[in-house]
Amino acid sequence: MSPVSRGRKKKPAGGRKKSSAAAAENSAHRRILAEFAALEPTADLLEVEMLGSEAAVWRAGPGEKSVERQLLDLIAHARRHPGPGAANLLATLRVFAVDGQAQSEADAALRELMAAGVEPPPWTDVVGRAQAGACWLCRDRFDEEHLLLCVFERAGEPDHGLLVGIGLGGEIDELELIDNPADVLAELRANLAEEDTLERVSGSVARRQLAHAIVRTHTWLPEHAILEGLLISRQRLLGGPPPDIEDPVVDVEAAARRFFAANPDIEDDEEHRELVEWLVEFSRQVEPRWAMHIGPELLVLLADELPEEASPELLEAWIRWRAAERELSEDALDELLEIATGFFEGSDPYLDGVDEDEDVEEVLDRRQFALPEASTTIGDEEVDLDPNDLDDRVLLVLGEHPELHEAVANEELDPGSAELLGTKAMVVHQLWDNDPPEVWAAARALRDQGVDRQHVLERLRTVLLENASPESDGGMELDIENYRRALTRLS
Repeated sequence: MSPVSRGRKKKPAGGRKKSSAAAAENSAHRRILAEFAALEPTADLLEVEMLGSEAAVWRAGPGEKSVERQLLDLIAHARRHPGPGAANLLATLRVFAVDGQAQSEADAALRELMAAGVEPPPWTDVVGRAQAGACWLCRDRFDEEHLLLCVFERAGEPDHGLLVGIGLGGEIDELELIDNPADVLAELRANLAEEDTLERVSGSVARRQLAHAIVRTHTWLPEHAILEGLLISRQRLLGGPPPDIEDPVVDVEAAARRFFAANPDIEDDEEHRELVEWLVEFSRQVEPRWAMHIGPELLVLLADELPEEASPELLEAWIRWRAAERELSEDALDELLEIATGFFEGSDPYLDGVDEDEDVEEVLDRRQFALPEASTTIGDEEVDLDPNDLDDRVLLVLGEHPELHEAVANEELDPGSAELLGTKAMVVHQLWDNDPPEVWAAARALRDQGVDRQHVLERLRTVLLENASPESDGGMELDIENYRRALTRLS
C-alpha cells in the first residue's frame, strides 16, 4: 500500500554528532549555532523548518541527560552567545520543540536577544505556518495499516505534504516530508490493492488520526524523530483539538460466551475458555484501537506467543469468528487462514513446495547442500531467514562472507566481490530449484570425490562465469546449453 519513497532529503545537522563529554557538547553547540548562522535571509522556508525540527530533538549522545534537558542546555548556550545563529535557532525551536518548556524558553530567549538589538530572521513570524489543504486516508482491508497524506499550501511556494504511516497499535511506522504530494496521491491511487480504500477526509479527522498516533508512538525511529516537531506543528493546522483517546472496552467473559455460542463444535470447557479469553486479551493489548482485532500483522505477533495448548481447530474457529464479526471478505479470510496454517505444520522450510511424487530425501540433500543453515550472522546481528525466499537466500550467501559485510553495509563493494556474491547466489538458487538439474548432478559428483562444499560451489561458479557474458544493465546472459554441457563434463 505504501508508495515509492518520494520524501525530501533530510539535511544533516552538524549538531547531531555524538559525544557525552561536556567539552564535546559545548563544541557541538557552537557547530549548531554556526549552521543556523549560515542560513540566508531568503532561505527556503521548508528547509529552515526541517533544520529546526531536527534541532528540536538534537542530543549530544547517550548519557544521563534527557533530550529535553539537552535541548534546554542548547537554548541556554544560544542565550550566552547572541547573534544571527542564535536568533535563527531560537526562532525555529519556539515552534518545533516538542517539549512545552523548551518552546517557552526558546521564545523568551529570542525576545531577550531582540531587546538587546539582535535582528530576528525575516521568516520569524511565518515559520511553522501554512494553509491546510486536502487530506487523504488509505486503509488496508484489515484496517491494520493506514497511510495519511496531508497537503499544505503557502503563497508563492509549491505545495508540500506529510505522508504518515500508522501501523498496528496505532503507532507511526512511516513519516516523510513530501515535495510532490500530487504525484504521491496519484501513486497511491495506482497502487491501491484489492479491497484497500482511499478517501478524502476532513482536516479534523486527519488531526485526530495524527494526534492519537503521536501519543501512541512509544519509540520513534531516528529518521522519523527529526520530523516529529514538524508533524506536531503541522497537525495543529488541520483543525481544533481532537478528543482524548478512548479505546473500546472489551468484556472478556462476554466475548468468550459469544465465541462458544458461534462455535458449538468447540467444547466449552475450562481449558478452551482460558485459551479464548487469552486470545481476547492478546488482541486487546496488541491492537487497542479496535475491539478484538484480527489481521495479518496481529497473527505474525501471535505466532510467537500462542500457548502450546491451543489447537489448530480452536485457532481456525477463532479466526473465522473474528472475520465474520468484522465482515471480512472470503479472500481476506483465506489470507488469515493461510498464515495460521504455518503455526501448527512444524513444516521444514527445506521442503516447501515439494510435490508428493518428489523424493523428499533427495530434495533435503540438495537444498541443505545449497544452504546448510536457515540462519546466519550479518555484522553483529543473528538473523533467522526463509531459504525459500530469494532475497533471504542472498543474505544467507552473504552471511558466509563476513569479510564483505562492512563493504556491503557501506555500499563500497568492489566489482570482484560483487561478482563473487552474485554468481555464488546464482549457483545456490539453481541448486535450490534444481534448475538446471545438471548443477546438482555436478555438485554431487564433486562431493563424492571428496571436494568440500565451498570448493564445489567455487567450481560451479567458475563454470557459470565461463558460459556467461555481461549485459549492458550490469547483469549477465547465460548460454544455458553450453553451461549444461560443461556441467555434465564435471559430473
